Amino acid sequence: MGLTLWIVPDEKETSRLGRIMAVRPEQSVAASPASYPKFQPHITLASMPTEYKDKLDTVEASIPKSTGPIECDFTSVDVGSHYFRSVYVTIKLTPELAALHEHVHRVLGVQPHTPLFPHMSLVYIDDADAANGERLKYYEELKKEGKISYSEEISGNEMVSLNCGAYGEKEIVSRFVAREIWAVLCHGPVESWEVLRKFSLVDP
Repeated sequence: MGLTLWIVPDEKETSRLGRIMAVRPEQSVAASPASYPKFQPHITLASMPTEYKDKLDTVEASIPKSTGPIECDFTSVDVGSHYFRSVYVTIKLTPELAALHEHVHRVLGVQPHTPLFPHMSLVYIDDADAANGERLKYYEELKKEGKISYSEEISGNEMVSLNCGAYGEKEIVSRFVAREIWAVLCHGPVESWEVLRKFSLVDP
C-alpha cells in the first residue's frame, strides 16, 4: 500500500473506539488469520508511493500550518465489500476536510486514492470470511448489543452514535477531534504497519 497519512483520534477516544472494534459476533465464522487484526482507528487522508517514506519533511510541509484540530462527525455505520472497508463509520465531509484532502494531494503531486473518503474502519475481515457472512455478523452484533444509534441534527442531517461503554455502561461517542496526523508505512500484515512520524495540528 505504501505510505499513508492518517487522521487519528486522541488516546482517550482511541481507547473508547477500541471497545467497539473489539466486539465479536456470538456466532463468528472467522477462520482467516487476516480477520480482526488490531489497528489504530483512523481516517486515511492520503496514500502515496513507498518512496515518500524518505521525504517525510516534504509530506509534513503539505499539511497547512493553519489546519488546527480537525472535527470528525459520524454519520453512519456501513458494511463494505472490501477488506479495508469491511465495516466502517462514514465521516461527515466538511469543507475543512475536503480542502485538506485536496491541498495535500495537490502539493505532493499524487492522485487521490482514498475510496469513500472520509471513513473510519472498525474492523478488517478477510474476503473468505466475508463470503460466509462475517462482516454482516459483526455489524448485526453491534446493533444487538445496542452499540449503534441514529439521530438527526437540527439541520436534518442523519448522525450516528456509538455506545463505547464497557460492562453495560453507556459511553456515547458521535465524533472526535483529531489533533495529530500520522505518517504510516503500510506493508505486509496489518499489525506490522509502522508509524514513521506524527504531525501535530496544535501549537506546542
